[in-house]
Amino acid sequence: MAARRSNQNDYTTQETKQLIIYTSQKLFMTYGYRSVTTRQIAEACDVTQPALYYHFPNKQMIYIEVVRSIMDRTRAALHHINEHQISFRDRLFQISMYMLTNHQEDLSQMFHDIEHEMNEESQGLIRKWWLDSYLHPVVAMIEDAVKHREIRELDTLNSSVMEMAYFILDLMKSFLQTSIYRISSEAERKKEAERKSNLIVTIIIEGLSG
Repeated sequence: MAARRSNQNDYTTQETKQLIIYTSQKLFMTYGYRSVTTRQIAEACDVTQPALYYHFPNKQMIYIEVVRSIMDRTRAALHHINEHQISFRDRLFQISMYMLTNHQEDLSQMFHDIEHEMNEESQGLIRKWWLDSYLHPVVAMIEDAVKHREIRELDTLNSSVMEMAYFILDLMKSFLQTSIYRISSEAERKKEAERKSNLIVTIIIEGLSG
């Protein structure tokens, strides 16, 4: 009986922690790190501040955990796409779709907060997570496309795999500036994400010339 009660308590504790992370993400991405207080987070989660501090010692640790959870999900999704999609075109489309449909928040707000509100140690840690979650999967996608002659060797463009990976991510990020989540209908949001993803694929693979 005691073991069962302990397992139930552990489950409840984990549920509360995930609720704090989920709620904090919405608050941070909406209002920015500086404008959000632990009191607001506690009230939004319907928990006391002591209960909040049981899971996280301060606001910065909550924010770091929010960023880590976003990047963990992204890393898993992008690796899954690279493993289960064969062609460069399909991989690029699916990665674009994931970015457009799962990053409801404006990533510019997150990057601004990381640069201006986090200490150097935290910035370094988050930078490593970003490389593993965003850059490296896109690099792997491009390298595989070059290897299988789906795209030309990038040195013929006086470029590199790394530069092209940053370019693709920047292009996707620019499409996030006009969030599809301002569209009320889920079907319309998906349609708009597909339109933008197809446009990204066209720009990267075919260019803009007629």
